[in-house]
Amino acid sequence: MTHKELFGNARWICPKGDVDATLFRTTFENNKAQSAEITICGLGYFILYLNGERVSADEFAPAYTDYHERTDMVLSYPLDDMWSHRIHVMKYDLTPFLREGENVLGVMVGGGFYHQLLRKGEGNVSYGRIKLCYKIDFEDGTSVVSDKKTLYKRGFFVNSNLFHGERHDYSRFDRRWNTSEAQLHGWAQPDIVTAPRSEYYIQSCPSDRVVETLRPKLVKAFDTYNVYKVERNVTGYPVIRCNISGEHIWYECAEELTPDLDIDNISVGYNEQRQRFFAITDGSDELYHPYFTWFGFQYFALSNNCEPAEVRVIHTDMKSTSSFECSDETLNWLYKAFINTQESNTHGCIPSDCPHRERLGYTGDGQLTCGAVMTEFDAEAMYRKWIEDIKDCQDKETGHVQHTAPFAGGGGGPAGWGGAMIIVPYNFYRHYGDVQALRDVYPNMAKFVDYIESRCEKGLIVREEPDGWCLGDWCTPERVTIPEPFVNTTLFIIQLKMLVYLCKALGEDTAKYEKLIAEHTEAVRLKYADGDGSFIGGFQGADAFAAECGAGDENTIGNLVKKYSSLGEFDTGIFGTYSLLNVLYQSGNGELATKLLSNKNEVSFETMRKWGATTIWENWNGESSHSHPMFGASTLYLFRDILGIKQTENSVRYDEVVIEPVFAECLDYAKSHITTPHGEIAVEWEREGEKINIIISLCEGIKASFCHNKITENLAVGENRFCI
Repeated sequence: MTHKELFGNARWICPKGDVDATLFRTTFENNKAQSAEITICGLGYFILYLNGERVSADEFAPAYTDYHERTDMVLSYPLDDMWSHRIHVMKYDLTPFLREGENVLGVMVGGGFYHQLLRKGEGNVSYGRIKLCYKIDFEDGTSVVSDKKTLYKRGFFVNSNLFHGERHDYSRFDRRWNTSEAQLHGWAQPDIVTAPRSEYYIQSCPSDRVVETLRPKLVKAFDTYNVYKVERNVTGYPVIRCNISGEHIWYECAEELTPDLDIDNISVGYNEQRQRFFAITDGSDELYHPYFTWFGFQYFALSNNCEPAEVRVIHTDMKSTSSFECSDETLNWLYKAFINTQESNTHGCIPSDCPHRERLGYTGDGQLTCGAVMTEFDAEAMYRKWIEDIKDCQDKETGHVQHTAPFAGGGGGPAGWGGAMIIVPYNFYRHYGDVQALRDVYPNMAKFVDYIESRCEKGLIVREEPDGWCLGDWCTPERVTIPEPFVNTTLFIIQLKMLVYLCKALGEDTAKYEKLIAEHTEAVRLKYADGDGSFIGGFQGADAFAAECGAGDENTIGNLVKKYSSLGEFDTGIFGTYSLLNVLYQSGNGELATKLLSNKNEVSFETMRKWGATTIWENWNGESSHSHPMFGASTLYLFRDILGIKQTENSVRYDEVVIEPVFAECLDYAKSHITTPHGEIAVEWEREGEKINIIISLCEGIKASFCHNKITENLAVGENRFCI
């Protein structure tokens, strides 16, 4: 939609100067209208009030997108790509808050990702000044729009930044600012600015919400501050209380503690980018907290002239719709930690890499985890929106896909990151069966393939953009030595096979992509095969990459099994770990795969668990962020393999399912459920002596069978019991 279609003659208004947060207010008369609706957008984020009451529980709205062109964007690496843009707009019913006579509309607006001048890790990616536009429509056909009559004031905001926190001063602030009792001294007329050139959409994806409140516990009292903790690593913020006027109160959030139980902020920003909140109090009973940022933390230091009231857990309102439990505590931890990590890394319907230091929608992390997230969460609306973000961030001429969506810089590689253009729609189609959404994104996938082909030499992907990034695997326990062209080409072959599947679903010709699969597979063999079935010595999961893409053979699988049976832990990065486990499970080596997934050696999820982690680390050794979801992609195998819940090859939406569990000897029992578009599937198995008891519960609408020992038995709706 166009700006005019949504907002009519409403104007975009800005505070004068380069302000990172402000208040807007206006008054309007209601002549007996019983209902009213507002169409509103504040960039970056806004909070709406009518007559002093908050209109919606939405946080960090509207959802982050690639809003519009940035004329002064300067990146840390050269990039000339052109992409499309969209702005989400909110609609709210004002009827419950509407009064006859004078009404006061109040809006807080903060910078978010839109006005970002402090974090320069990727260069200057700011879009411009914060701004507001709205239109109120009454039942009688009249309207009120934003214009110069809407006044603004800095209010209690001293500064506000998504990455660095906020500073408030309430000492001279009129808390009645959004009511008819407000003192109007200091309010000024705004600047009128041109409407951003973009496509406008009414937001249909869920907003962030306060989904839970936690009670913090004291860890240690220091001279001038106290350190508190909550039960797990979360995103949101502490809320504090102080009813003494003129106090300077503060807190700082972190994921870890130092040995003397002070906060350790290395993992959230290297001591340079700190998660802090400051306020000067006014003696009221109001609670103090930031408005336009979230923090990623489990611990916080709080000045001892105030006390914590609660911790608000905030993320996109995306429900977990699964469960998992087994006899191994490492696997139980892995499932719970991934749920926690993914929730912390979903804001604005974007799957991010970490919730503090970068907060960006990395396409690498996002494409790796999408299968697990769609299996374990009600994630359709989130990915429907993120696929549009990925499409927006594809160069319109070359087909190059950016490493972050919405685009905000960041490093990555051509297939492991850009391949999100194929992998995410593929998983979306398999899980939700939306043919029209697939048809809409198909041209983008085809263009991405053409781009990758332009980056190849002798059938291998050897580069991406000039002077830019071109990663292969990432976050291996030792220095990455597996060659980037090998990783990118094998991943691309897998993506081409997904595209062939999707072409068949759409009735598109597959010949071009099947030819490319054959050419790239032969190129991988010619360059990297060792002659004994292995590739590059099998180091860092090389044989898994080769086997998964089809370049390997039975000897490749045999070498893989031999190596990891002996090693007993991972030597792989984010892609290699996922590929290794996938190949082992798919090749009938589920016992070894389960042992690796639950291994108790140094390079393991058990290492994270035993160090007290409640979210998944960025690196196996705990360096950098302690809330990174990418290694959690392998939780997919808890459901697909250990419990055996698989779609048949041609099934979408779980229309047809085969239950074929891996009864790994290292487990005594396992049970889980997932929620499909039809309803729940639950599987439970437990050893009883030499026998295994299995219970499979099935909802209506699914054709399902149970496979064991080469025997297939049809399943009925309801509970199905077996003993084998």
